[in-house]
Amino acid sequence: MRIAVVGGGPGGLYLASWVRQFDPAGEVVVWERNPAGDTFGFGVVFSDGTLLGIKETDPALYDAMAARSERWADIAVRYRGEVVRSAGHGFAAIGRKELLRLLYRRCAEAGVTLRFGEQGPPVERLLAEYDLVVAADGANSAIRSGRSDAFGTSLDTRSSRYIWLAVDKPFDALTFLVAESGHGALHGHAYPFSAELSTFIVEADEHAWRAAGLAAPIAGLTPDGSDRFAVERLEEIFADTLDGHRLTGNRSRWRRFTVVRNRRWHQGNLVLLGDAAHTTHFSIGSGTRLAMEDALVLAGLLRDHGCLDGGGSPEAALVAYEQRRGPAVAAAQRAAQASLEWFEDIGLAMGREASQFAFELLTRGGRLSYEDLTAAVRSSDSSFR
Repeated sequence: MRIAVVGGGPGGLYLASWVRQFDPAGEVVVWERNPAGDTFGFGVVFSDGTLLGIKETDPALYDAMAARSERWADIAVRYRGEVVRSAGHGFAAIGRKELLRLLYRRCAEAGVTLRFGEQGPPVERLLAEYDLVVAADGANSAIRSGRSDAFGTSLDTRSSRYIWLAVDKPFDALTFLVAESGHGALHGHAYPFSAELSTFIVEADEHAWRAAGLAAPIAGLTPDGSDRFAVERLEEIFADTLDGHRLTGNRSRWRRFTVVRNRRWHQGNLVLLGDAAHTTHFSIGSGTRLAMEDALVLAGLLRDHGCLDGGGSPEAALVAYEQRRGPAVAAAQRAAQASLEWFEDIGLAMGREASQFAFELLTRGGRLSYEDLTAAVRSSDSSFR
C-alpha cells in the first residue's frame, strides 16, 4: 500500500512508523514543511494511564520516553498567596523535540521516507498517486480547510488569549497559577519537562488581557522570535511564582484557541488525523495523546481490513476508524469544553477561599470528583490527602 502523510507531528510520525512495521513492503512518505526538530511548544504531558497504554502496546517507545521524561504525582493550585496540593495523580512530561526525535528514529528504522522542509504536493495529485492520504497537518489544516463542507467542519475560535512559554525552573507538580492585575485574573499552568525547564502557559480573557497592558502591538522580538514585551510583562505579573527565574519563548505570541470538530473524518481515500480532525483545550493536555491514539488505531484497522497487503479497500477501515475513535474523542472534547469555559469564567470563582477555589478548579472538567480528592484540606503548604 502507498500512503502519503502530510504533517510530521507526533500523530503523523507514529502512524507512519506503525504502518511500515505492519507492511514492510509498502511505501509511506511523510511531508513536513518545517525542518527536522523545528516545532512550537515545549513539553508534552501524559497521564500515568496513557503511559500504561503505551507500555502495553509499544514497550520500546515507552522505555525510550520514560528515560527522557520528568515524573510527578501532585497537582498544585497557587491562589492569593496560598498553595493547595492534591496528591496521588501521576503524570510525566517529555520535551516535544525529544519526543519528535524518538519518532524520527522509529520512522527511519522502519523505512519511512521523511521529507523535511518540503510543502506537500497538491492534495489532488496525492489522491491520484497514493492509495491513502493522511491529513495530519494540525488544527489549521490546509487540506481540511479546502474540503470543510465535505468533512462537516466547525471551528469555534474562543475570545480568551493565551501564550505558550517555558521557564528555567523545574516545578515539582502540575501547577495552576492565578495572578490578579486589578482588572481581572490572568491564569496559567506549569509543569516540568526536563531537569531544568518547565512549560509555562498563560491565558486571560479579553478584558484582563487589555487591562494588564498586554494588548500592545508587537514592538520587538526576542532572539527566538517571541513577543519581547509579553515575555517581560509576564515575568513581572508572575514574579512571586517565578522566584527570579526567567521566561523564554519559541516564536511565542498571543493567540486564541480554536476548537476543531468534524462530522466526518474521511472522504474517499483522504483521512484526517489528530488536531486536523479534533482539538482539545490545552488545559486538559490531551492533544498529543489523542493524535497518537488515532495513529495506532488507524494503522491497526488498515492491517486488520487487509489494506496493507493490497487485498482490501481503505473505505471499510476508515469507517471503522471513525466509529472506534469518535466516542473517545467526543468524551475528551466534552471535558475540554467544560475546562476552557471554566477558565473563561474564572472571575466567577475569584473571592472563594483557597480550598474551595482549588476544589472547583480540579473538578472543572468532570474528570476528578470529590471522591477522587481526599477529604483533609489545609491551605498554604497543604494538600487534599
